[in-house]
Amino acid sequence: MHRSPVIVRAATEDDVDSLTPLWEEFCEQVGSSLVPNGFIDVPERVRERIRVSRATAEAGARPTYRLAIALSDGQPIAFASMTVIDRGLMSPSSAVLIDVVHVTQSERKRGAGTALLRHAVLFADEVGASDVAVSVAPQVRDANRFYARHGFTQMVTRRSSTVAQLRRKLGVEVRLDQLDSTIELTPVERSLRRRALLTPRRTARTARN
Repeated sequence: MHRSPVIVRAATEDDVDSLTPLWEEFCEQVGSSLVPNGFIDVPERVRERIRVSRATAEAGARPTYRLAIALSDGQPIAFASMTVIDRGLMSPSSAVLIDVVHVTQSERKRGAGTALLRHAVLFADEVGASDVAVSVAPQVRDANRFYARHGFTQMVTRRSSTVAQLRRKLGVEVRLDQLDSTIELTPVERSLRRRALLTPRRTARTARN
């Protein structure tokens, strides 16, 4: 059976809902340890990033985010989430970080993943980034082999901890005035921040009971 070629393009806000089955499949495959909050808030956060990036570009600055989708016969079969990041004090150049790539199981081995990486290179050229980086867990062997074949090398080991866990470990108390901070946050960011600040307090109360 003839299959149409895979086409990759930048997603718009209107495309986000159509990617829900792919995101749910991704969450199921990688497990709760890598996606602890599952599908919570993801569509709205992605739409928000697309809006902010578009507004930034319209103001004359470089885009900050790109959601790329791969389509076959007009249907999404894969996506990649890409963020422009500052590489810190030791590097004057930025990088494009691919934080999530997923190709639906039935459409693998068709080149969709490679096509998304090509799009990442074009996005890096567009924003003037010198590198493309990928977030991938060490235990996901197929993904690690895929990226290695395409020239990605392991550079650093990045360790991560939730703010709630660090607060418990280091004995940092929650400042209640931070819950109503005047910092301009989106509703999603404000909700996540409040959740992170209150988690240790709730945990402690539960432990006492």
